[in-house]
Amino acid sequence: MAENLEHKDWKGTTDGTKWMLEALIWLYRRLPLWVLYLVMATWIPFYVIFGVRGTKASFSFARKRLKKGVVSSVLFVFANEYKFGQIILDRFAMYAGKEFDIKAENYKLYQELSEGKKGFLMLGSHTGNYELAGYSFPEKNKRIFAVVFSGEKETVMKGRENLFRDTHITMVPMREDMSHIFELNAQLAEGNIVSMPGDRVFGSTKSISSTFFGEKASFPAGPFALCVGRGVPAVMIFVMKTGLRKYETIIRRIDVPEEGKKSEKMQMMADAYARGLEEAVRQYPLQWFNFYDFWK
Repeated sequence: MAENLEHKDWKGTTDGTKWMLEALIWLYRRLPLWVLYLVMATWIPFYVIFGVRGTKASFSFARKRLKKGVVSSVLFVFANEYKFGQIILDRFAMYAGKEFDIKAENYKLYQELSEGKKGFLMLGSHTGNYELAGYSFPEKNKRIFAVVFSGEKETVMKGRENLFRDTHITMVPMREDMSHIFELNAQLAEGNIVSMPGDRVFGSTKSISSTFFGEKASFPAGPFALCVGRGVPAVMIFVMKTGLRKYETIIRRIDVPEEGKKSEKMQMMADAYARGLEEAVRQYPLQWFNFYDFWK
């Protein structure tokens, strides 16, 4: 089941220099959202042509996983890149103080866990705009410890800090030696919430192989090991863009199985996560943003 997993194709940082990202926030305070979308669209051919690895991955996803024809797959690549650009711009719009209409499906599942005594995991993914969930859902009962990539751009980290200042959210930088896992484990023991991606983690970690879009793919074992080790449930949260300033949040709960060895319980939880992620991606295929060969 377990093997070493390191995503070397993923840089983990937002593209652009510090002044470019700060200029983007400045523009957001002065221009409508649709204007920046329009300007951004002119850059899509550049990313498609020169971002060879991402273009190949997007095309392969459309052909192999979505079973599209060649022409449809080419069009998918452009639409996929454009949707990704919109998601990134929406994130900076939040940093600039813009608000979005976010509806939540099955929000009761989250509320029940939030009001309980046990800690739990919030599992996101690199699809849709998971970061908006942390900014938009008020959490009054527990503290949220959100795992973030420690090498992210200064402007992005500053934007996050500003938005998190008046919330119950604390950022926990990922470390290559995986020492952040000890902090996360301690917070779960205290009854708090740990927020982290369930599809890939920076650095080398153990993985679990689960069926995803008809073929085995590797998912990080860390989140499921935390759940099983501490006996706490998890919720999958996928925040999907549905309009100019509208998002739909999909919430699914994963409980720790009552029977089986630790490795078997982890496998069952990983399988449930993979099924939930596939369901969300099939509903919103343009919002799959793992721009490398996920099944490699």
